[in-house]
Amino acid sequence: MHSRSPAFFAFAAVLLAGSSAFAHAVLMNPQPLTNDDNAKSGPCGCYFGAAPEDPAEDGSATACPASGYKVTDLVVGQPLQVTWKETVNHNGKFRVALSTKSIDTVKRADLDAAVFYEANDANAQSGGLVSATITVPDTPCQNCVIQLRQFMEGASKPYYYSCAAVNITDPNASSSASSSTAASSSSSSGAGGAGGEGGGGGGMGGSIPGDVGPGPAPFQESPTSGVCSASPSAPGSPAALALVLAGLVARVARKKTRR
Repeated sequence: MHSRSPAFFAFAAVLLAGSSAFAHAVLMNPQPLTNDDNAKSGPCGCYFGAAPEDPAEDGSATACPASGYKVTDLVVGQPLQVTWKETVNHNGKFRVALSTKSIDTVKRADLDAAVFYEANDANAQSGGLVSATITVPDTPCQNCVIQLRQFMEGASKPYYYSCAAVNITDPNASSSASSSTAASSSSSSGAGGAGGEGGGGGGMGGSIPGDVGPGPAPFQESPTSGVCSASPSAPGSPAALALVLAGLVARVARKKTRR
């Protein structure tokens, strides 16, 4: 019987310790809140606030970082390749969810209602990378959350969680708002000012020429009853000719009367 050296047993102990320390799954892209791949406290593995949502789910759950974690910027409608590492291969499923709720207040129910990908675990080796491509939804949000959930068949507590914080922006929304504001401003400035009774109205854009302005029309006196009144007329006009003819007729009549 061959004896084994102390070095062999030391090497075997290192392998055993390493395999027992292996966990299960953790996000790689987007960058997760923590690198804990053995996190079983939903919805994000670690927890915000005073305690986990379900304290009985994982007795060793730790708090999420209150600040300083990476927040990945995304754009609506763009493809996103979500990648994770399965550190220990198991039969089961992977699920990717994205909620617009803030990562520090999101609940499991929010993510259960926002699943973008779910499929059987097709990875055949421990330490393998798995990915799924999703389309960033048309729902802008700040500090919202992408969740990876692994389901492990045959376990009494079968779920492992990993979350990433993201911002979702829509560049088209800001440009549309700017165009709408500009159009509204142009419409308001283009309205002309109304003039007073008998006066001229303001020009486009509210500008009023110096010789035309609001106010009452010039006052004209009415002729006194029984008095002949005539406005000055231009030479050669019908009114002027009528006055001349009337004068001639009157002179002829006076001469006949004297005879």
